[in-house]
Amino acid sequence: MSSIARTYMSDSSGKTEKPQTPYQELVQVDDRGDYAILTINRPEKRNAMSFDSLARFREALQEVRGKKAVVLTGTGPSFCAGMDLSEAAKSAEFFANRTSQETHPWTAIQAQIRAHGAVFIAAVNGYALGGGSTLIHSCDLAIAAESAKIGAPEMGFGGFPLQAGPAAAKRMAPKHAAELILTARRVDAHEAYRMAIVNKVVPDDQLLAEAVALAEQLAGFDAVALDWGKKTLQRMEDLTWDEAMDYCQITNLVTRSRSDATQQGLSNFVQGKRTIGQGA
Repeated sequence: MSSIARTYMSDSSGKTEKPQTPYQELVQVDDRGDYAILTINRPEKRNAMSFDSLARFREALQEVRGKKAVVLTGTGPSFCAGMDLSEAAKSAEFFANRTSQETHPWTAIQAQIRAHGAVFIAAVNGYALGGGSTLIHSCDLAIAAESAKIGAPEMGFGGFPLQAGPAAAKRMAPKHAAELILTARRVDAHEAYRMAIVNKVVPDDQLLAEAVALAEQLAGFDAVALDWGKKTLQRMEDLTWDEAMDYCQITNLVTRSRSDATQQGLSNFVQGKRTIGQGA
Protein backbone atom coordinates (compact mmCIF):
# COMPACT_ATOMS: atom_id res chain seq x y z
CA MET A 1 0.00 0.00 0.00
CA SER A 2 1.33 3.40 -0.85
CA SER A 3 2.30 5.72 1.99
CA ILE A 4 -0.20 8.36 2.99
CA ALA A 5 0.40 11.51 0.98
CA ARG A 6 -0.92 14.81 2.26
CA THR A 7 -0.82 18.43 1.22
CA TYR A 8 -0.37 21.19 3.74
CA MET A 9 -1.89 24.64 3.39
CA SER A 10 -0.49 27.75 5.04
CA ASP A 11 -2.29 31.02 5.62
CA SER A 12 -0.71 34.47 5.18
CA SER A 13 0.69 34.38 8.71
CA GLY A 14 2.70 31.29 7.87
CA LYS A 15 0.70 29.01 10.16
CA THR A 16 0.29 25.47 8.90
CA GLU A 17 -3.25 24.16 8.99
CA LYS A 18 -4.24 20.54 9.59
CA PRO A 19 -3.20 18.21 6.75
CA GLN A 20 -5.79 17.69 4.03
CA THR A 21 -5.82 14.23 2.50
CA PRO A 22 -5.76 14.31 -1.33
CA TYR A 23 -8.87 13.02 -3.09
CA GLN A 24 -7.37 9.79 -4.41
CA GLU A 25 -6.08 8.90 -0.95
CA LEU A 26 -9.44 9.37 0.83
CA VAL A 27 -10.17 5.69 0.24
CA GLN A 28 -7.10 3.65 -0.63
CA VAL A 29 -7.23 0.48 -2.73
CA ASP A 30 -4.65 -2.25 -2.12
CA ASP A 31 -5.12 -4.83 -4.91
CA ARG A 32 -3.94 -8.29 -3.88
CA GLY A 33 -5.17 -10.39 -6.76
CA ASP A 34 -8.39 -12.22 -5.90
CA TYR A 35 -8.99 -9.93 -2.92
CA ALA A 36 -8.36 -6.32 -2.00
CA ILE A 37 -8.08 -4.04 1.02
CA LEU A 38 -10.05 -0.78 1.08
CA THR A 39 -8.84 1.72 3.66
CA ILE A 40 -10.80 4.82 4.63
CA ASN A 41 -8.06 7.41 5.03
CA ARG A 42 -9.16 10.59 6.72
CA PRO A 43 -7.67 10.07 10.20
CA GLU A 44 -7.61 13.78 11.04
CA LYS A 45 -11.45 13.56 11.02
CA ARG A 46 -11.68 10.06 12.56
CA ASN A 47 -12.48 8.83 9.05
CA ALA A 48 -15.76 10.73 9.01
CA MET A 49 -17.18 10.79 5.49
CA SER A 50 -17.11 14.08 3.59
CA PHE A 51 -18.89 14.34 0.26
CA ASP A 52 -15.49 13.98 -1.43
CA SER A 53 -14.88 10.82 0.62
CA LEU A 54 -18.23 9.43 -0.48
CA ALA A 55 -17.44 10.06 -4.14
CA ARG A 56 -14.03 8.41 -3.80
CA PHE A 57 -15.55 5.47 -1.89
CA ARG A 58 -17.95 4.75 -4.75
CA GLU A 59 -15.06 4.86 -7.22
CA ALA A 60 -13.04 2.47 -5.05
CA LEU A 61 -15.93 0.00 -4.96
CA GLN A 62 -15.91 -0.02 -8.76
CA GLU A 63 -12.15 -0.60 -8.76
CA VAL A 64 -12.56 -3.83 -6.76
CA ARG A 65 -15.24 -5.34 -8.97
CA GLY A 66 -14.35 -8.92 -9.80
CA LYS A 67 -12.69 -9.54 -6.43
CA LYS A 68 -13.83 -12.49 -4.33
CA ALA A 69 -13.27 -10.73 -1.01
CA VAL A 70 -12.68 -7.18 0.20
CA VAL A 71 -11.31 -6.14 3.59
CA LEU A 72 -12.65 -2.75 4.71
CA THR A 73 -10.80 -0.85 7.43
CA GLY A 74 -9.70 2.64 8.50
CA THR A 75 -6.48 4.50 9.32
CA GLY A 76 -5.66 5.92 12.72
CA PRO A 77 -7.83 5.40 15.82
CA SER A 78 -11.14 5.06 13.97
CA PHE A 79 -12.84 2.66 11.59
CA CYS A 80 -15.37 5.31 10.54
CA ALA A 81 -17.11 8.04 12.52
CA GLY A 82 -20.06 8.23 10.10
CA MET A 83 -20.89 11.37 8.16
CA ASP A 84 -18.81 14.50 8.73
CA LEU A 85 -21.10 16.74 10.81
CA SER A 86 -19.25 19.83 9.59
CA GLU A 87 -20.85 19.13 6.18
CA ALA A 88 -24.39 19.02 7.59
CA ALA A 89 -25.34 21.97 5.38
CA LYS A 90 -24.44 19.97 2.28
CA SER A 91 -26.57 17.05 3.49
CA ALA A 92 -29.49 19.40 4.15
CA GLU A 93 -29.10 20.85 0.67
CA PHE A 94 -29.08 17.36 -0.83
CA PHE A 95 -32.27 16.32 0.97
CA ALA A 96 -33.97 19.60 0.09
CA ASN A 97 -33.36 19.13 -3.63
CA ARG A 98 -33.54 15.39 -4.19
CA THR A 99 -36.41 13.58 -5.88
CA SER A 100 -38.24 10.66 -4.31
CA GLN A 101 -36.09 8.26 -6.36
CA GLU A 102 -32.72 9.63 -5.24
CA THR A 103 -30.85 8.29 -2.23
CA HIS A 104 -28.17 9.95 -0.16
CA PRO A 105 -24.64 9.00 -1.36
CA TRP A 106 -23.92 7.28 1.97
CA THR A 107 -27.09 5.18 1.59
CA ALA A 108 -26.06 4.36 -1.98
CA ILE A 109 -22.68 3.09 -0.75
CA GLN A 110 -24.35 0.70 1.71
CA ALA A 111 -26.50 -0.67 -1.13
CA GLN A 112 -23.44 -0.92 -3.38
CA ILE A 113 -21.58 -3.00 -0.77
CA ARG A 114 -24.55 -5.34 -0.32
CA ALA A 115 -24.96 -5.74 -4.10
CA HIS A 116 -21.23 -6.22 -4.73
CA GLY A 117 -20.08 -9.65 -5.88
CA ALA A 118 -17.29 -9.77 -3.27
CA VAL A 119 -17.66 -10.86 0.34
CA PHE A 120 -16.91 -7.79 2.48
CA ILE A 121 -15.02 -8.15 5.76
CA ALA A 122 -15.10 -5.20 8.15
CA ALA A 123 -11.82 -4.93 10.06
CA VAL A 124 -13.01 -2.61 12.83
CA ASN A 125 -9.91 -0.85 14.13
CA GLY A 126 -11.43 1.69 16.51
CA TYR A 127 -14.45 3.96 16.70
CA ALA A 128 -17.39 2.96 14.47
CA LEU A 129 -20.10 5.48 15.17
CA GLY A 130 -23.41 6.24 13.44
CA GLY A 131 -22.86 5.56 9.76
CA GLY A 132 -19.65 3.79 10.73
CA SER A 133 -21.67 1.14 12.54
CA THR A 134 -23.86 0.94 9.43
CA LEU A 135 -20.78 -0.03 7.43
CA ILE A 136 -20.20 -2.98 9.76
CA HIS A 137 -23.79 -4.15 9.26
CA SER A 138 -23.50 -3.73 5.49
CA CYS A 139 -20.42 -5.96 5.42
CA ASP A 140 -20.94 -9.72 5.35
CA LEU A 141 -18.40 -10.51 8.07
CA ALA A 142 -16.67 -8.44 10.74
CA ILE A 143 -13.60 -8.72 12.94
CA ALA A 144 -13.04 -6.17 15.71
CA ALA A 145 -9.88 -5.03 17.43
CA GLU A 146 -10.10 -5.12 21.22
CA SER A 147 -10.02 -1.31 21.29
CA ALA A 148 -13.06 -0.97 19.00
CA LYS A 149 -16.05 1.08 20.17
CA ILE A 150 -19.34 0.83 18.29
CA GLY A 151 -22.40 3.02 18.71
CA ALA A 152 -25.23 5.07 17.24
CA PRO A 153 -25.06 8.48 18.95
CA GLU A 154 -27.89 10.13 17.01
CA MET A 155 -30.42 9.97 19.88
CA GLY A 156 -28.03 12.16 21.85
CA PHE A 157 -28.42 14.76 19.09
CA GLY A 158 -32.21 14.56 19.33
CA GLY A 159 -32.80 12.38 16.30
CA PHE A 160 -33.24 8.83 15.09
CA PRO A 161 -30.21 7.28 13.33
CA LEU A 162 -31.02 7.60 9.64
CA GLN A 163 -28.98 4.61 8.50
CA ALA A 164 -27.55 3.02 11.64
CA GLY A 165 -31.12 2.54 12.90
CA PRO A 166 -32.49 0.46 10.01
CA ALA A 167 -29.19 -1.41 9.66
CA ALA A 168 -29.19 -2.38 13.35
CA ALA A 169 -32.87 -3.36 13.24
CA LYS A 170 -32.23 -5.65 10.27
CA ARG A 171 -29.02 -7.21 11.55
CA MET A 172 -29.45 -7.44 15.33
CA ALA A 173 -31.84 -9.02 17.80
CA PRO A 174 -34.66 -6.53 18.56
CA LYS A 175 -33.66 -5.64 22.12
CA HIS A 176 -29.99 -5.37 21.20
CA ALA A 177 -30.89 -2.97 18.38
CA ALA A 178 -33.13 -0.98 20.72
CA GLU A 179 -30.33 -0.70 23.27
CA LEU A 180 -27.84 0.54 20.70
CA ILE A 181 -30.27 3.06 19.18
CA LEU A 182 -32.26 4.33 22.17
CA THR A 183 -29.47 4.66 24.73
CA ALA A 184 -26.83 6.11 22.32
CA ARG A 185 -24.34 4.07 24.36
CA ARG A 186 -21.10 2.85 22.80
CA VAL A 187 -20.36 -0.85 23.23
CA ASP A 188 -16.87 -2.30 23.37
CA ALA A 189 -15.59 -5.04 21.09
CA HIS A 190 -16.47 -7.94 23.39
CA GLU A 191 -20.01 -6.67 23.93
CA ALA A 192 -20.32 -6.18 20.17
CA TYR A 193 -19.36 -9.84 19.80
CA ARG A 194 -22.04 -10.89 22.32
CA MET A 195 -24.56 -8.80 20.36
CA ALA A 196 -23.46 -10.55 17.13
CA ILE A 197 -22.35 -7.25 15.54
CA VAL A 198 -18.94 -8.81 14.87
CA ASN A 199 -17.79 -12.39 14.33
CA LYS A 200 -14.55 -12.23 16.25
CA VAL A 201 -12.45 -10.03 18.55
CA VAL A 202 -8.65 -9.98 18.28
CA PRO A 203 -5.78 -7.95 19.76
CA ASP A 204 -5.27 -4.65 17.96
CA ASP A 205 -1.95 -5.67 16.42
CA GLN A 206 -3.50 -8.82 14.91
CA LEU A 207 -6.57 -7.22 13.32
CA LEU A 208 -5.41 -6.74 9.74
CA ALA A 209 -3.59 -10.09 9.67
CA GLU A 210 -6.77 -11.88 10.80
CA ALA A 211 -8.91 -10.07 8.24
CA VAL A 212 -6.41 -10.76 5.45
CA ALA A 213 -6.22 -14.46 6.40
CA LEU A 214 -10.00 -14.67 6.13
CA ALA A 215 -9.94 -12.87 2.78
CA GLU A 216 -7.29 -15.28 1.50
CA GLN A 217 -9.44 -18.24 2.56
CA LEU A 218 -12.46 -16.80 0.73
CA ALA A 219 -10.30 -16.07 -2.31
CA GLY A 220 -9.68 -19.81 -2.59
CA PHE A 221 -13.38 -20.51 -3.18
CA ASP A 222 -15.34 -20.32 -6.43
CA ALA A 223 -16.33 -16.77 -7.37
CA VAL A 224 -19.81 -17.75 -8.59
CA ALA A 225 -20.54 -19.71 -5.42
CA LEU A 226 -19.43 -16.80 -3.24
CA ASP A 227 -21.44 -14.25 -5.22
CA TRP A 228 -24.64 -16.30 -5.17
CA GLY A 229 -24.02 -17.42 -1.59
CA LYS A 230 -23.92 -13.78 -0.49
CA LYS A 231 -27.07 -12.96 -2.47
CA THR A 232 -28.91 -16.00 -1.08
CA LEU A 233 -28.06 -15.15 2.53
CA GLN A 234 -29.46 -11.65 2.00
CA ARG A 235 -32.64 -12.91 0.33
CA MET A 236 -33.32 -15.46 3.06
CA GLU A 237 -33.55 -12.68 5.66
CA ASP A 238 -37.08 -11.93 4.44
CA LEU A 239 -38.26 -15.40 3.38
CA THR A 240 -40.24 -18.07 5.20
CA TRP A 241 -38.59 -21.43 5.87
CA ASP A 242 -40.20 -23.04 2.79
CA GLU A 243 -39.44 -20.03 0.59
CA ALA A 244 -35.80 -20.13 1.70
CA MET A 245 -35.57 -23.82 0.82
CA ASP A 246 -37.01 -23.12 -2.63
CA TYR A 247 -34.69 -20.17 -3.22
CA CYS A 248 -31.66 -22.31 -2.41
CA GLN A 249 -32.72 -24.73 -5.15
CA ILE A 250 -32.50 -21.84 -7.61
CA THR A 251 -29.09 -20.87 -6.22
CA ASN A 252 -27.74 -24.38 -6.74
CA LEU A 253 -29.07 -24.53 -10.29
CA VAL A 254 -27.48 -21.19 -11.15
CA THR A 255 -24.10 -21.97 -9.60
CA ARG A 256 -23.93 -25.38 -11.28
CA SER A 257 -24.84 -23.88 -14.66
CA ARG A 258 -22.27 -21.07 -14.40
CA SER A 259 -19.36 -22.96 -12.85
CA ASP A 260 -17.98 -26.50 -12.72
CA ALA A 261 -16.65 -25.95 -9.19
CA THR A 262 -19.38 -28.08 -7.55
CA GLN A 263 -18.74 -31.06 -9.81
CA GLN A 264 -15.01 -30.67 -9.41
CA GLY A 265 -15.38 -30.48 -5.64
CA LEU A 266 -17.46 -33.66 -5.52
CA SER A 267 -14.97 -35.44 -7.77
CA ASN A 268 -12.07 -34.41 -5.54
CA PHE A 269 -13.95 -35.61 -2.45
CA VAL A 270 -14.57 -39.04 -3.99
CA GLN A 271 -10.86 -39.25 -4.79
CA GLY A 272 -10.01 -38.58 -1.15
CA LYS A 273 -8.96 -34.95 -1.59
CA ARG A 274 -10.23 -32.74 1.22
CA THR A 275 -10.71 -29.00 1.29
CA ILE A 276 -11.89 -26.56 3.99
CA GLY A 277 -15.00 -27.82 5.75
CA GLN A 278 -14.70 -31.40 4.48
CA GLY A 279 -12.73 -32.92 7.36
CA ALA A 280 -9.36 -34.65 7.42
